[in-house]
Amino acid sequence: MILIFHLSSQPAEQSSELSTGMLSRILELLFGGATEDLLLRYHTPLRKLAHFGLYFMLGLSLTNALREQKLVPNVPAAIVLSALYAASDEFHQSFVAGRGPQVSDVLLDTAGAATGALLMGALYLMARKRRRS
Repeated sequence: MILIFHLSSQPAEQSSELSTGMLSRILELLFGGATEDLLLRYHTPLRKLAHFGLYFMLGLSLTNALREQKLVPNVPAAIVLSALYAASDEFHQSFVAGRGPQVSDVLLDTAGAATGALLMGALYLMARKRRRS
């Protein structure tokens, strides 16, 4: 959550420079260079993948953190908490220069968190079955 907050606090220009720099390195490794056309084509998909990936890790982490408590099932709780955090993060971005909230990002973030939470939940179920047999 701290990393997500930090990245969301970056002004649009700084955030774009970070993702463009990362994309340049990736394209260099994959294709031996980053042309302007490749940078333009893959910049948005990389940023959306970063949203999904960060919240995927949040979903995994929250599911694990909530595993021992018995008040609510950990997978649904992790998904709800992640969705609430995603919404609050987009609201936070409305105060950052050049950035703004996007409902599509909240949905993408929630999908990433749900995927991570469901994967962790499935791993717990498989481990429990193995212990019982």
